[in-house]
Amino acid sequence: MTQEEQIRLWRLMEKLNWFFHQEMHYLDRETAEQTARECYPEIRDFTYDILWNDLPKEVQERLEDEECP
Repeated sequence: MTQEEQIRLWRLMEKLNWFFHQEMHYLDRETAEQTARECYPEIRDFTYDILWNDLPKEVQERLEDEECP
């Protein structure tokens, strides 16, 4: 992972930590929707491109066999 990607991931995690740290954030529909719109593209990119591509092939295969919750 590049340093730029690490910074992006840190910012994403900081935003999600802010969101989940206070119940009032995720219980407020407007705040929840705004946070979802802001964070989902980064979550998708990290999940299916950046982090996935950093995993060894054997680990990718093992994860593909797991069922999603």
